[in-house]
Amino acid sequence: MNHRFWIVLLLCVIVTPACNLPSQTTSTPPPSSVTDTPSSTFSTPTLIPIETLLARATSTFVPTSTPRLSIASPINQPVNCRYGPSTAYSVVGGLEVGGQAEIIGKNIDVTWWYVKNPSDPSTTCWFAASLIDAVGNLDALPVVEAPPALVTNIQVRIEPPSIYVACSSFPQYVTVTAEITTNGPATVAWRWETSEGEVIDKDSLLYLENSSLPVLMSYKINAAKDYWIQVHILSPNDTTGRTVFKATCVP
Repeated sequence: MNHRFWIVLLLCVIVTPACNLPSQTTSTPPPSSVTDTPSSTFSTPTLIPIETLLARATSTFVPTSTPRLSIASPINQPVNCRYGPSTAYSVVGGLEVGGQAEIIGKNIDVTWWYVKNPSDPSTTCWFAASLIDAVGNLDALPVVEAPPALVTNIQVRIEPPSIYVACSSFPQYVTVTAEITTNGPATVAWRWETSEGEVIDKDSLLYLENSSLPVLMSYKINAAKDYWIQVHILSPNDTTGRTVFKATCVP
């Protein structure tokens, strides 16, 4: 009886640790459940160099060697800039060697460039193409017609400018001269007008180039008084040039 008791007790002592082992190991998470490796459902982001990011954000630009403006500069000497595309027009500006002017047009056979006047950018003028280095998109420039020439100056004078005579000496005669200047080829229609309400010698002048041409008139003074005499230009532009005259008499 006692012998069996000790055998059973010994077996219990031996079996008990084995029976408790599963309960102790189940309380500790298996090592395979803890890891520093990211889950396979996440991918590592690709690092993009800063140069690549900037390149992606920048719009595509194709450089060109053609200037945005068309530019004229003298080849080897100062160049006159004229009112129209011909040496028949007057000089209204100029450009020194090393200077530049913006080209804004051309004549039909591309022998003259139409530019912003380098001497006065609020106006325009023309350079002879043979004297100019021109760069830019010249083919795209518009064809510009030659401007109509204008009367730009009138100088009127009377000889003598005044008289002092006996009151019984009238009528007297004076010579009136007018110098009419154009800035290019033109046909100028003109007439004399006086303070007495007279319209005299309506006529025309033909100009082949920019120049001054004279017109003359002998005018009769009938009484002692103040007079004015003028040349009235009717075309190509309406303008006048006037002078005054004084006649004085003594009894």
